[in-house]
This record gives sequence, C-alpha cells and structure tokens, in this order.
Amino acid sequence: MASAALIVKDDGSFEATPELREALHMQPGTRLELVEHDGQEVRFRVPRSTRDIAGWRDLEGILADSPVDLNEERRKERERELEQDNRWRE
Repeated sequence: MASAALIVKDDGSFEATPELREALHMQPGTRLELVEHDGQEVRFRVPRSTRDIAGWRDLEGILADSPVDLNEERRKERERELEQDNRWRE
C-alpha cells in the first residue's frame, strides 16, 4: 500500500480505511504516532508495543498464516528419525 486516506471526524477522531486497518493490524484503541519525515511529510507510525504479548496465542493476526501444517511436518520428521534408529538396531 503506497498511501491511504484518513478521515478526521467532527470530534477529532480519525477513521481509517479497512485496507489501512488491516495492513497495520489496527484495532479500536490502537495508538498511532505522527512522525515528521525529511521536513516535507508527516507519517503515521504504529508503536511496537500496541498490546501486551503474554504468549504465542497473542500473536494471532500479527504473524502470517503458514501454508505448511507444522504438526504434520513434525510427525514426518519423527517417523524418519525412528526409521534411522531402527536401521542401526537391525
């Protein structure tokens, strides 16, 4: 996304487009910082600590979904390890 529009409402709050909210993983209450860049433009920045991460489940929506089933890959790896172990015992 090269640019996106924000609408300033009468009460001073901002309304972001759905594309912008999705790209920045914005939820109600997300804090944005205005940052001057090269003296010619102002950019919005989402601070790193937008929410507390207590465990891996809190990363939902932040990390990309993997097309690979990691449980299946781990099972295959374990099967290969067991086959190798059995070769030495025979």
